[in-house]
Amino acid sequence: MTADTAAGGASLLAHGVHWTIVLGGTAGMVALVLPSLLDRFAPRLARFVDPGPRRPRDEHERRVHEVRWHLLAGAPSGVPTATPFFPSTTGHPGTSTERPSYAASLTVPVALAAGLAAAGVHAAVGAAHLSGQPLLGSLFALCSLAQLAWAARLLQASSTTVVTLGLVGNAGLVAAWLVTRLPVLPLPGAGSEPLGVWDVLAAGWEVAVVVACASLLATGSAATRPAAWRAWRPAARGVLVGSVLLLVLTSTSGVPA
Repeated sequence: MTADTAAGGASLLAHGVHWTIVLGGTAGMVALVLPSLLDRFAPRLARFVDPGPRRPRDEHERRVHEVRWHLLAGAPSGVPTATPFFPSTTGHPGTSTERPSYAASLTVPVALAAGLAAAGVHAAVGAAHLSGQPLLGSLFALCSLAQLAWAARLLQASSTTVVTLGLVGNAGLVAAWLVTRLPVLPLPGAGSEPLGVWDVLAAGWEVAVVVACASLLATGSAATRPAAWRAWRPAARGVLVGSVLLLVLTSTSGVPA
C-alpha cells in the first residue's frame, strides 16, 4: 500500500510538472506573440497591453519619437540627432542603441525553450510508466526535474559549468535513447524499444539543447543570460511557439506515452 501511495504521489507530481510546462509555455507564448500582433494590427489596443516605448517601424516614426522626447525633455525639437529611439532599460528613451547579442536573443532562448519542452515530455512519460514500471517511471521523472533545474539555472545565472552540464546531460540522454531504439551497439537490449512520438520529440529537443550549448561554448558566450522576450529573434520565438504547440497537441491527442 505504501509503494502504491508513493507511486500515485509521484505520478501526480509528474503530471503536475508536465501540465505546468504546457500551460506555462502557452501563457508565455501568448505574452510573447500578443504584443507584436497588437502593435501591428491594433496599435491603440497595444498601448494598454504594453505601454512601454516601441522600436520605430520606419524613419518617419523614428523622427516623431525623437521630437516627442525632445519636447518632453525641454530641448529644442528642431535639433538634429542621429540617436535611434529604442526602449531603454534605464527608463530614458532614446539612450539604448544596441540590440542584444545573438547568444542572448537566439542561442540561450533556444536552449531554454528546448530544455523545458524536453522536461515536459519526460514528466508525461514518467507519469505514464510509474504504475507499471516504477523504476523507469522514476528515472523519467528525475530527468524531468533535472532539466527543469538546469533551465532555471540558465535563466537565473548561466556559466560555463551550467552550459557544459546541459551539453553533456542532454547528449547522454540522446545517446541512451539511440541505444534503446537502434541496434547500433552490441549491448543487451539495444534496439529493443520501438520509436514513439514522445521519445522522438524529446530527442529532437535534447539535440537542440546540445547544439545551442556547443555554440555557446565555442563562441565564449556561456555566461550569457537570455534577453527579454520582446528582444528574442524570430527563430527563437519559432522554437518556443512550435514547442508549446507540439506539447499541447501531443498531450491532448491521446498519443500513448
